[in-house]
Amino acid sequence: MENKGKYYLTTAIAYTSGKPHIGNSYEIVLADAIARYKRAAGYDVFFQTGTDEHGQKIELKAQEKGVSPQEFVDDVAGQIKDICNILNTSYDKFIRTTDEDHTKQVQKMFRRFYDQGDIYKGSYEGMYCTPCESFWTESQLVDGKCPDCGREVKPAKEEAYFFKMSKYADRLIEYINSHPDFIQPVARKNEMMNNFLL
Repeated sequence: MENKGKYYLTTAIAYTSGKPHIGNSYEIVLADAIARYKRAAGYDVFFQTGTDEHGQKIELKAQEKGVSPQEFVDDVAGQIKDICNILNTSYDKFIRTTDEDHTKQVQKMFRRFYDQGDIYKGSYEGMYCTPCESFWTESQLVDGKCPDCGREVKPAKEEAYFFKMSKYADRLIEYINSHPDFIQPVARKNEMMNNFLL
């Protein structure tokens, strides 16, 4: 069969703040179907999934259970990986954001971007919902509460690093427009373009 080139596929990496749920299974099965189809069609597929193991919610959940955040995420990540394996998904790599290699690569990339002036320190503020780990403006709140979960929010300001997307926007827009299959489905392409580039 003719090799049609490389095809990279990733899922959103599952957040390890609690027990796995049907959404984790749903996404991995759909992605697996795409990976298998593309392999059968002659593509050299690299299919990655994994877990996101950082965040305030994880720290709070670990405290509630009386364990370290690492112990907490080790347990949940293990459950998520077990589900992927029970479902016989064909992922090539299961990444954990606490993996040593992942940490080193992120540090390397961060340093490079920072040294190039692509990352800068700033802050943002708003009404914060801890369970959703989301900032909201006053106008987005519903009866003074989180519009997603309906829980209380509190004013918060957070120092953070930001990526200077504007520096690359023109090149990214040109590339995305000249490679229509680069971001799929089209709805995600439109979301990326409208929310981050245009």
